[in-house]
Amino acid sequence: MIQSANLILTFFSARYAMHSPNSFIVQKLLPPARGAVLLLAAILLSALPSAALSPTITDTTRRPLVFVITGESNSGGVGDNADATTAERSPRPNLQIMNLTDGNFAFEDMQLGVNNLRDHYRLEKFYETRHGLELGLANAVDADAFADRKPVYLIKTGHGGSRVLQWSEGNELEFWKKFVQRIDAAKRQLPDQPQWVVWYSLGINDALDGAPIESWTENVQMHLKRIKQQLPGVVIVMTQFQSMGYAETNAAIAEIANADASVLAVDSTATTLGDKNHWDYAGLKTMAARMIEATQQLLETAAKPPETSTPNAPQ
Repeated sequence: MIQSANLILTFFSARYAMHSPNSFIVQKLLPPARGAVLLLAAILLSALPSAALSPTITDTTRRPLVFVITGESNSGGVGDNADATTAERSPRPNLQIMNLTDGNFAFEDMQLGVNNLRDHYRLEKFYETRHGLELGLANAVDADAFADRKPVYLIKTGHGGSRVLQWSEGNELEFWKKFVQRIDAAKRQLPDQPQWVVWYSLGINDALDGAPIESWTENVQMHLKRIKQQLPGVVIVMTQFQSMGYAETNAAIAEIANADASVLAVDSTATTLGDKNHWDYAGLKTMAARMIEATQQLLETAAKPPETSTPNAPQ
């Protein structure tokens, strides 16, 4: 209520960076009467339906930073909430996550066990007890990793056990349909031209199924193309799986990143696991930190004006 009242008060008050030995980013080859106004705001808000109380964005002078975490089960995450600190389990207003269950798809403060893991295929039993990369992202936002972009917005769109072909348009599991539904809901709430960032973690289940790596690579590239069509100007950070194995898949992910200036791959070497295929609390935080670094590189590069060639002086 206070947050929304403050919004009304405001209305009424008229890289590429050098590669260091410690980097795990895969290199590419190339004063009004406040009390009175707050009281008025509270009265007005009490008359509004609950859906209208969700945060709305009125500052169109900057592009909102919107993260989309997608892929298989590691995109949902099985890090144990019991390992998180009290502060980490508290509401995180600087990271606004999309509510996937109330039918409004409104953004709200991210909170572990409350809204961070919902409507994720095959992770239903973990909704109140587990988390994914969103915790590391929230910590980074609080630590001013994106100082001029608070709050940051998050949409989770992953599904456990998924293979890349199950993300095709029209697939009976409707993973892509849900992806588009959530993105469309975000576009209705956000100002034009948000800066999209996709964190993509997919490949283990295809490897376990023995999918031929050449066709898997082509299918992932097609999937990324569909994502780019939905999210203009997106930058994409892909996880690799060195801590689990899957050397062939890791090489293919590096190849995909090498071929696309808007994509970076992140090495997972020495990240800790809860089981043989899933990062634990500490491993997820390590991966999130590496993915933040990669995201910062991509955003820095995307913000640079295109280089223009200087015509040769006449001889």
